[in-house]
Amino acid sequence: MKYRLTLLLIFLFLINVNSQIISGKILNKAGELVSNARIGIENTEIGDISNNDGTFKLNLDNINKNELLKVYINEYKPYHVRIDDFINSNHNIILDEKTIELKTVNVHSKKYKFKNFGTKNNSWAYCGYNTEKFPEKIFQEYAIKIKNKKRLKVNKINLHILSIDAKDTITIYFDLQNATNGFPDDLKSLSENTLQLNFTKNEIIDNKVSLDVSKQNIWTNEDFFVLFRINEDFKGQIYFGGNVFAFSKETFYRNYFGNWKKFSAGEPSINVDVKIEK
Repeated sequence: MKYRLTLLLIFLFLINVNSQIISGKILNKAGELVSNARIGIENTEIGDISNNDGTFKLNLDNINKNELLKVYINEYKPYHVRIDDFINSNHNIILDEKTIELKTVNVHSKKYKFKNFGTKNNSWAYCGYNTEKFPEKIFQEYAIKIKNKKRLKVNKINLHILSIDAKDTITIYFDLQNATNGFPDDLKSLSENTLQLNFTKNEIIDNKVSLDVSKQNIWTNEDFFVLFRINEDFKGQIYFGGNVFAFSKETFYRNYFGNWKKFSAGEPSINVDVKIEK
């Protein structure tokens, strides 16, 4: 009996020694906790999102210690550190706030018009989240590409919801990014702030929710992507409409900081209201 107990203790000890599940905390230089920051391993689908108390947890089993750990949140500068250096630290990550440069925008020299870009088709369920059937997809992020060559300002982001079964408040995070090599680039976010939309089931009007970003001063004169993901604490199911027969359209998706993947058949029903040069 003692022999078996000894073997069990040794086995549990070895599991603990080899385990690379590491907890940490994200703060800013003032010591304030930073929530909703995306943290993950570059080019993998391993990551987490910091909780309200700034904490996170990562499973680093079988991870190359020379890979990069990345932390992104719009209000702060991107943070990168080698896995080996992170493991040997106290696991607290300190972020630097971005220095926001106020840009002078001359809107009088040119004439502008209001347009809507993206997809409005909401007849078919295209993508979504179901935490009971597919809990592993809660961290999946989607993006669509908006082709553009003129100077424009994004005023509103609209997302069409086909069906929903959720009791609590739903939180969706958006981002607007320019491209690198045809894919969204976190380093080219067009917003200096986290774009967050909170709503309840009863606040969905005509199967649509919208986020007003007109005060964010988001301008671009090239192709850009509209990204969205649901908050990790979501419970229930929500499905977004889309155009499943638009074979010339493309949807982009990823988990954490994994490589963006492209699905070339239709796109989710997300669109933006813009002010664009005539």
